Amino acid sequence: MDDKHRDILRRHWSSFRRDLEPVKLLPYLVDVLDATDDQGMKVKATREEQTDKLLDILPRRGPKASDDFVKTLREVQPFLGTPLLQKVDIFHYSVWCFCFNSLNNFLYDRKTPASLQALFEQE
Repeated sequence: MDDKHRDILRRHWSSFRRDLEPVKLLPYLVDVLDATDDQGMKVKATREEQTDKLLDILPRRGPKASDDFVKTLREVQPFLGTPLLQKVDIFHYSVWCFCFNSLNNFLYDRKTPASLQALFEQE
């Protein structure tokens, strides 16, 4: 999970503690959580503790974990997942715009196909 997704989790932690039902998410997160994680969450006494455990585990489960978590929330608890998806989409859109603008500026500066060809020949 990248830093942007970790930040989104941190900013929503209190609403997750208040509203998330982590045990309902477990069947959907089989690609992210292993049996030990599953049991570790189920032994927690309260829903809030289960939520804390889940949110502690997710950042260490790789880049796909955030996507799976958001998709699961959209299915199981849409009122929690939809705002997250919007924030993630805004982030990805921003990255896409940055890449597009950088490429556009690069191409504009070069202006001619010949100069692009010369650039590739240098490498």
